[in-house]
Amino acid sequence: MAMRSKTDGRRVYPRGGSLVTLYGGLYFGPKANTESKVNQDKEVSIEVLPKSGGKAKIRVTQKVGNHPAVHEEWIQKEVIFQPRASA
Repeated sequence: MAMRSKTDGRRVYPRGGSLVTLYGGLYFGPKANTESKVNQDKEVSIEVLPKSGGKAKIRVTQKVGNHPAVHEEWIQKEVIFQPRASA
């Protein structure tokens, strides 16, 4: 697996009814009870922000076509993965 530059685009994944992205070994997603305007099919760029309340924070930016860029602040999330049932 190749290392990625800090400025490379990052993928966004739907998990547990929310969007998440992996950055620096941590999962980040939108704050609770907020609807994200980020398109999960397009990559985002990430800017690291100072921690808030003991949790890491990032600013997610997505530019799609001629539309204005979408900027959102996401916080560190805990993502629990359920094991797949074997057949």
